[in-house]
Amino acid sequence: MSHIYCNLMVHVVFSTKHRQRFILELVRERLYAYLGGIAREEFGEALAIGGMPDHVHGLLSLRGSAAVSDAVCK
Repeated sequence: MSHIYCNLMVHVVFSTKHRQRFILELVRERLYAYLGGIAREEFGEALAIGGMPDHVHGLLSLRGSAAVSDAVCK
């Protein structure tokens, strides 16, 4: 019987249009929680999410069956 171990971690950065400072502190924590929920349901797990008013960083751990392109496009 063969076993496969896959550990794929991806660092993604999403930016606002024209790097405008739209991500206010007022909604930042809810946005990070929302993105973490999408990661859990769709393709794996969000190990860390954070950012600034003009961009968001995410460290994602993807399942072996998930494609990086699908994770970034969701």
